Amino acid sequence: MNIRVSTTQYFKTTTQRMTDQQAALSKLQSQLSTGVGVQKPSDDPLALATALGAQAAVKTIDAYQNNLKYVTNDLTQMDTTLGSASNVMQSIKDSMIQAGNASLSAADREVIARDLEGQIDELRGLANSQDAAGNFIFSGTYQDKKPFSMPGDAGYSTGSFLETTSQAAAQAVTGRSVQVSNGRTLDTNITGNDAFVNSKTGEDIFKTLTDAVALLRDPGYPNGQQGATPADTFAAAFRQKAGDVDQVFNDLQLARTKVGVRLREADTLSTINDAASTQQQTVATEAVGLDYAKAISELSQGQLQLQASQQSFASTSKLSLFNYL
Repeated sequence: MNIRVSTTQYFKTTTQRMTDQQAALSKLQSQLSTGVGVQKPSDDPLALATALGAQAAVKTIDAYQNNLKYVTNDLTQMDTTLGSASNVMQSIKDSMIQAGNASLSAADREVIARDLEGQIDELRGLANSQDAAGNFIFSGTYQDKKPFSMPGDAGYSTGSFLETTSQAAAQAVTGRSVQVSNGRTLDTNITGNDAFVNSKTGEDIFKTLTDAVALLRDPGYPNGQQGATPADTFAAAFRQKAGDVDQVFNDLQLARTKVGVRLREADTLSTINDAASTQQQTVATEAVGLDYAKAISELSQGQLQLQASQQSFASTSKLSLFNYL
């Protein structure tokens, strides 16, 4: 009776041990195939929590990088557009210098006036540029509203920036702020007010140029009024308009510089985010990663131990009481 109970217990214990050894080997084989040492919380709760935290950080950084792509695309379009506007403005400045020549005939002035009108239209088109989604890039938070309307447009009133007549109201329009890293936002806050409105007078470039064209076509040029003083002449008035154009040109260059600074900052932040993402990926990998050398050694030892257990069990299971008689 005692022998039967001991044999049954031996078989049960040995079988359980071999089952455990097989499970351990299966786990090692799974770890080697995936390269992951911690596959469930019970393996190492702290390590898994560390890895999950690092993986969540990587996802957050990915979201920041997507925001940076949006900001970079927006700023790049702004930079390109302001560059084109700068070229047009330079051409306008050249035309203004030419038009200031008091010896020009009425026909000459008309040619320049028509040329300026074409350049005004080109410049307004750039100021009213839209992105791929149809948003006006220089309207700040009012993305669906044209920055500088013109007669014939729906809702046209003054043609000034966003139809505002107050410089203070125009300056109250801000750009879009986007979070691009932990605790850091980047603004695309260059608006039409920054680039195309005279920072000293509050008059937009299109009003200035339209008035300049009207002066060119003034039939009383250059001394239409009897007894007019030099300050009342066309030349003086036109020089004032040319000075206003110069001021807006300088404002436009400053706006473009701001865009360039933000583009460099976006590039720097992208590099920093990439480094942070790589670091967090390393943390996650190291927390649950597999020590291949150790795992292979344990697998080899486990296979030998299982083989020995199986051979021992096979030999013992053949024995009976008659072998001892």
